[in-house]
Amino acid sequence: MMALALAISAPALCAAATWWVVGSRQDAQVESRANAAAHAIAEQAQELSNAGLPAALASRLGALHVEAEIDPAKPRLPAEATPLDRKLAAAAATATAGVTTKGLAAALATPDGKRTVARRYRTRTFAAGPVQGTLFIERPSRSTRVAATVAAALVALTLVLLLCFVLLRRWVVQPLGRLAAAAEDIAGGALDVPAVASPAREVHQVGAAMSGMAGGLERALAERDAAEEQRRFLVTAMAHDLRTPLFTLRGSLEAIEHGIGDGDHLRRAQDKAAVLDRLVSDLFTYSRVEYAGAEIRTQRLDAAALAREAAQAVDARILVTAPAGPTYVHGDHAALLRVLLNLLDNAVRHAHRTVELTVCGEPEGVTFAVRDDGDGIADADLPHLFDPLFRGDRARSGATGGAGLGLAIVDRLTSAQGATVTAANDPAGGARFTVHIPNPG
Repeated sequence: MMALALAISAPALCAAATWWVVGSRQDAQVESRANAAAHAIAEQAQELSNAGLPAALASRLGALHVEAEIDPAKPRLPAEATPLDRKLAAAAATATAGVTTKGLAAALATPDGKRTVARRYRTRTFAAGPVQGTLFIERPSRSTRVAATVAAALVALTLVLLLCFVLLRRWVVQPLGRLAAAAEDIAGGALDVPAVASPAREVHQVGAAMSGMAGGLERALAERDAAEEQRRFLVTAMAHDLRTPLFTLRGSLEAIEHGIGDGDHLRRAQDKAAVLDRLVSDLFTYSRVEYAGAEIRTQRLDAAALAREAAQAVDARILVTAPAGPTYVHGDHAALLRVLLNLLDNAVRHAHRTVELTVCGEPEGVTFAVRDDGDGIADADLPHLFDPLFRGDRARSGATGGAGLGLAIVDRLTSAQGATVTAANDPAGGARFTVHIPNPG
C-alpha cells in the first residue's frame, strides 16, 4: 500500500511543483521583458514623433515580444498655474499624437480585436519622461508549462517505478527465491532451514511459517525415530524377559513329563507361569494405553474402598490408612485400580516387611500415597523411574522380576485422567509414590 501511495503521490507532487516553478519563472521573464521595454522607451522618448516609432526602438520591442501604446505624458502644472498656462499645456499635448506598434495595431484591427489582445498579451502601464502609455507583453506559452509539467511527472514516475522495482526485488523477489531454495532443501531432507526475513510482512510471515514447519518436521521425525527405537528396544527387551521364564517352564514341564520332576519343579513351573502372565498383562496394558489410548470413564468413587480393594488384591498384609468419613474421588475405576495395583505390587517386591497405602482428602483433590520400607531409590534412577522398560539396579535381580512397564503404565494412566504421580525417598526410609487426583471443575 505504501509503495502504491508513493507511486501515485510522488509524480503528482512533482508535477505540481514543476507547474508552480515554471509558472513563476515565466512570470519573472514577463516582468523582466516589461522592465526592459519600459527602459528602452524611456531612452528614446525624445525621438518619438507623429511619424511613428524609431526603427531601433521598434526592433528592440519586437525582440522582447512587447507591443506598446505610447502617448505624450500629461504635463504636471503647479496649483498656482493660470488658466492660460493650462490651455497652452493641453494644446501642446494634443499636438503630439500617440504611437502604437504595428503588431498591436494589427491585432486591434481584427473583428474581435480587444478580446484577441486580452488573450495574447499581458498589460502594464508605464511613464517614462515625456511619454506614458501601456505595454502589451506577449503571454508565455502555456504548452511549454504543460510540457515541462508532464515531463517532470514522467521522470518522477520513472524514478518511483525504478525504486519500486529495486525494493520489490530486494524485499520480495530475492526472499521468495530464498524461500524456494529452502523448500527444495526441505524436500531433499535438509530441515535446518533458517527463517527468511523481509520487510514485506506477508513474505516474512511465509518465511517464519516455513521455518516453523521445518522445525516441526524435524521434531516429528526425531519423535518418530525415537518411537521406532523404543519399539525395537521394547520388542528386544520383552523377548529377553520372556525367554528366561519360558526356558525354565519348559525344563520343569519336561522333567515332570519324563517322571524325574518333583514338587519343586512344579512350583518353579507355576512361578514362571505367573511371571509370564504378569509380563504379558503388562505388555498388553502398555500397548493399549500407549498406542490405542486409554478409555477413561470418569465416575464418583469411594477412595477408601478403592484403596482396600487394591490392597486385598495384592497382599492382605498391606496397611491401609484412610479418613473415617467418606472421601470421594472422580476418576475411572479400572484405571485407578490398575494404578494402585502396579504401585502396591512394585512396593511389595521391594519392601523388607511393611507396605503402607494412605488415602488423604484435600480441598484440591484426593491423594494416594504408597510407601515401603525397602532400600529406597537411587538418586540417579529417580528421573527415569517412569520411562518404559527402565529398571534400576535393585529391580534387575531375578527375585523381583518385572519388565519395567509397571510404572510407565502408572504414568500413562494417571496422565490420561489429569492426575499426577511422583516418586521420592521417604525421610523414614524406603520409597514413596504419590498419586494426586484433582477435583473436577
